[in-house]
Amino acid sequence: MYIYVPKGFFPVQDTGVILGVSEGPQDVSFAAMAKRQRALADVILKDPAVASLSSFIGVDGINTTLNSGRIQINLKPLEQRKISASDVIRRLQPELTNVDGISLFMQPVQDLTVEDRVSRTQFQYSLEDVDAKELGHWVPRFMDKLRALPELRDVASDQQNNGLVAVLTIDRDTASRLGILPADIDNTLYDAYGQRLVSTIFTQLNQYHVVLEVDPQFQQHPDDLRNIYVHSSMGQAPSSGSGSSISATTHSAPRPPRRFP
Repeated sequence: MYIYVPKGFFPVQDTGVILGVSEGPQDVSFAAMAKRQRALADVILKDPAVASLSSFIGVDGINTTLNSGRIQINLKPLEQRKISASDVIRRLQPELTNVDGISLFMQPVQDLTVEDRVSRTQFQYSLEDVDAKELGHWVPRFMDKLRALPELRDVASDQQNNGLVAVLTIDRDTASRLGILPADIDNTLYDAYGQRLVSTIFTQLNQYHVVLEVDPQFQQHPDDLRNIYVHSSMGQAPSSGSGSSISATTHSAPRPPRRFP
């Protein structure tokens, strides 16, 4: 009987909570990601076994990229839902695949885990290479082989190398003539596009972060950078005839770009 009894490292525990990690295209905007995340939440809440959920997107200490998010699904008590958390996941997956432009990887939350890292799936396999280009060449091929195995599903990678990047070149001679330091350009761009937290509004029940940025309609194209004016060290803004001290181009990044500034 020992030979035929199913065996595994840890048995899957039903704690009544499911963790979902969503993934959108690497070049997705915040607004588009929020819309797709809400579409996932609408599908999940229709399931009769689901009591509630909490959802968030955006970059922080846990969520390291803009195109990923988290959904914590709280299930009804087992005597009400009649099925396990794993069965709920299997029932939700066909419906969630119909949501365009985003994928959701789910697994039951466990009281005892080996890894302290939030993972999309139950098992992880790490690939390392000192050459990033070589790693980018072999990871997709390795994933294709895993997807071909009938025993596996939800094969995913945390490699992010297909996003968009804007390259800024500072005309240092012009900036120096106008009394503009590179740090001034950094701060101005961060004020416009970096979602700088400038204040917090406290109420009796909640608190709200005040984020400084330009209007979203001016964040759609690199040419919008021409509408950003940098004040000099004397507190004056250069006139329109003074020329621009920065230029920008966009392309598909061969590797994840460094957050600017």
